[in-house]
Amino acid sequence: MFTGSSIAAQAQPVAAQAALQWTVTPTGRQPANLDDIDSRAGETWAVGGDQIDGFQDRRPLALRWDGKRWKATAQPVRTNATLQSVAVAGAKNVWAVGEDRADPATPKPLVMHWNGTRWRVVPGPPVPTGSFGSVAIGPNGAVWATGWANVDGKEHAVVYRYSGGSWQPLTTGLEGSINGNTLAIVSAKDAWLGLNGGLAHFDGKRWTLVDDVPADGSQIPTGIAVAGPKNIWLVGVEHVAQDRPLVLHYDGVSWTRVPAPTGWSQLYDVALRDNRPVAVGERFEESGNSIFAKPYVLEYRGSKFVEAPSPGAAYGTLTGAAAANGRLWTAGLTSATPDAPFSAFTAFAR
Repeated sequence: MFTGSSIAAQAQPVAAQAALQWTVTPTGRQPANLDDIDSRAGETWAVGGDQIDGFQDRRPLALRWDGKRWKATAQPVRTNATLQSVAVAGAKNVWAVGEDRADPATPKPLVMHWNGTRWRVVPGPPVPTGSFGSVAIGPNGAVWATGWANVDGKEHAVVYRYSGGSWQPLTTGLEGSINGNTLAIVSAKDAWLGLNGGLAHFDGKRWTLVDDVPADGSQIPTGIAVAGPKNIWLVGVEHVAQDRPLVLHYDGVSWTRVPAPTGWSQLYDVALRDNRPVAVGERFEESGNSIFAKPYVLEYRGSKFVEAPSPGAAYGTLTGAAAANGRLWTAGLTSATPDAPFSAFTAFAR
């Protein structure tokens, strides 16, 4: 259960930080959106989709940062499909997952690998329908993916680990869950999975729901950042009269609620900037009968999360965050006016 202990006492002390100062890095892609971004070993990638017919018909989009600008990479899939998550292991080892909707009635998990020269499609698990929404690379280099799939005639959350050219199902304990949203791998016997209703822990054999996050869908985890086995941050959305941010911290024993602004907003991802969590998402504003989303950033200061400067974008949503080599990256979609087509958006802060 939630404890009343101080988060400030649980988390590692960190030095004071300057306010976030963002530099927007134009992508040149419109209409398009980005769902995720990752940065490691000098490589930074962002993935999403070029929009052919809004969000109904898209083509996979993968952008690579060359140190000065974004460059789109050639895609092997040219039918209705999108990439929803990316994990970088190195310059010749990048993984991206999403959904292939060539037949909208039977979506399939989409998996792609970058070998330093080109993307190739990696055959996904042999499921009749499904989708992958998150990919992660464990400390030993193993690739894990989560989402949902039809398994033995029933749709539920799934996790697969890619090993020896095949997908190993790690689904025990997930039979009653709806969808896997976010995945964090501490080790082969210690992993966390944010679900569309609850949070599950993997002990090497099975997933077990933890009591600290309700499984009724009232709290939806969407992003996890691991500073260590006993220092993990989780963000998401709590469904109340108006959705509000969900932030939790794990100290190795239990997950504790962290104070955060309660305005109408949602969080989608979290990254560690110098070991301090920064979360990104969207906040909502009403004007007449219309509701608009605007980029939203929260950062941890003292013992709570507070609103921080957002990148310069009038409207839109920040869907991904990553930190490496002294930079905090974010990605998403933005527009200059509420009626303008969305552009794929990225920015970084030092």
